[in-house]
Amino acid sequence: MQDKSKLGKRYQCFQCGMKFYDLNRPEPLCPKCGADQRENPNPDPREAILARFKGKGAMTKGASREEFAEEEAEESDEDSDTDEADDLEEEEEDVGESAEVEEED
Repeated sequence: MQDKSKLGKRYQCFQCGMKFYDLNRPEPLCPKCGADQRENPNPDPREAILARFKGKGAMTKGASREEFAEEEAEESDEDSDTDEADDLEEEEEDVGESAEVEEED
């Protein structure tokens, strides 16, 4: 059996459903119907997720654990800032509602 890295990337044709490897060619064309797989109208959602996180937050060979921790801390700080703003808005709404109730009495 051949090494899978020599076979390239595995595809399932979006037109005819045939499974095939691209054999590391620049254009992944289906051998049965000739459809270019880069034109897939329904791309694999896992690829989009991996592309979004590729290199982001992942430790590279040259990065130290401290640098990785700093990046994680910066990301969590950004998230907490937006959470705090949402909490303040909710508190303002709650205060406004309680003021209306007191005025009715």
